[in-house]
Amino acid sequence: MNTITTTIQLPADLYAEIEAFAAEEQSDLNTLLVSMIQRALGARKWQKGWKELQEMVQHNGGLPHIGTTTEEIVEHMRKTRQEIFEAEYAHLYR
Repeated sequence: MNTITTTIQLPADLYAEIEAFAAEEQSDLNTLLVSMIQRALGARKWQKGWKELQEMVQHNGGLPHIGTTTEEIVEHMRKTRQEIFEAEYAHLYR
């Protein structure tokens, strides 16, 4: 792994807290900071993906069946299945 050395400025109280945490974890400060940054970036990617998924669902009409009863969902699925059958396969049985 390629590394770059850089200097960052942290408030003294934050640095002391991170240093104490590293000691508790029996880890060196750099390894701990890298791990924390990687987790934060991973969480950010996940949140971005989640937001994109929400936007796709909204763009494609949302989730119209949320809040309906199980019977209503089953009836809708039966109707959809019948429509697909009529459009795609009914001619095979005539």
